[in-house]
Amino acid sequence: MKAAMLVLLIGLGAYPAQSQSRNEAESKVLALERLWGEAAQFRDIKALESIFDDSMIYVHIDGRLMTKAEVLADTKAVSAVQIVVDSSVARVHGNVVIVTGVLHLKGVDAGKPYLRSGRYLDTWLSKGSSWTCVSSMTTAMR
Repeated sequence: MKAAMLVLLIGLGAYPAQSQSRNEAESKVLALERLWGEAAQFRDIKALESIFDDSMIYVHIDGRLMTKAEVLADTKAVSAVQIVVDSSVARVHGNVVIVTGVLHLKGVDAGKPYLRSGRYLDTWLSKGSSWTCVSSMTTAMR
């Protein structure tokens, strides 16, 4: 599974992002979003490292402001989490793609099950021949 994700990640970045059509850019970034969810569920740190920019800023659903290193450490430390994305929409703005959507997180924290829902906004930047996530924010929903 991990090897397949990495092969797909490399394939998604094989063509210069600047020369992509709007639809190609949106499709590639939405595929990376799906891989992100899978990688987080399976705690595939290598896949996440390749998706996130080194300068990434992440606002967790609980309000914590995190760096790439903190997100990766948090992903390693948490118990199994099921991530379900209800909807995702990508919009291209030059060499930036903004993705918005709704997600549901199901897991166990301190021995107690939880279900959290949130709206997210991810910012992807074209860097050379690939896309990288430079910021992400999830806001809790009731």
